[in-house]
Amino acid sequence: MKLTTKKLKQLILETMNEELLSEVAKGPNDLPEGVYIKVFEWLSRIMVMFTDADGSQIFPEDFETGKENPVWGEVSFFESDPDGKDCDDTAVIAKTEVADGWGPFLYDIAMEIATMRSNGLTPDRWSVSDEAYDVWDFYQNKRPDVKKYQLDDEYNTLTPERYDNCGQHSAREVGGKNGLEWDESPLSKRYTKPSTTLDQIRDRLIWEL
Repeated sequence: MKLTTKKLKQLILETMNEELLSEVAKGPNDLPEGVYIKVFEWLSRIMVMFTDADGSQIFPEDFETGKENPVWGEVSFFESDPDGKDCDDTAVIAKTEVADGWGPFLYDIAMEIATMRSNGLTPDRWSVSDEAYDVWDFYQNKRPDVKKYQLDDEYNTLTPERYDNCGQHSAREVGGKNGLEWDESPLSKRYTKPSTTLDQIRDRLIWEL
């Protein structure tokens, strides 16, 4: 296969993004004193959120001092596809808002919970930010502890069965921009992960499920 200039630039950009993600991604050992992870259900979603010891949400800015908080954010997901597709019984990301560097950590926790309660986790089926795409791409290509499984599309393109049919709008939209077919995109898959992160943060975990 001929390596075009466009493809070479894409590969260089992907490598840079992967290296940057590895450098800035935070983990359990980086949790500051007094910061906890609260897991609870709200409005048909499972919420994974940074809180204080009392379970109160940590916001980007401290309301009393006006100072920026270095650790804040939440990831939420539906335990089944909100659009009614089978999606191989996987959970679907609903919303992500998180401080720089902490996204992969909350995604890991969400994926572990979704693996226990559903059939893993898949990205938002409609819209994914560039930052979130890089995380899912990292899961697909650089995380041997995370297992990936291909989902079919809503037109039953890949398999004759319907149980794995899932909306693939985000995979087509973002995958096309990156020169990928929709089924090559990390957004077209579901992912599972053992509960290693949850095991590491049990003394910082507020579990309300």
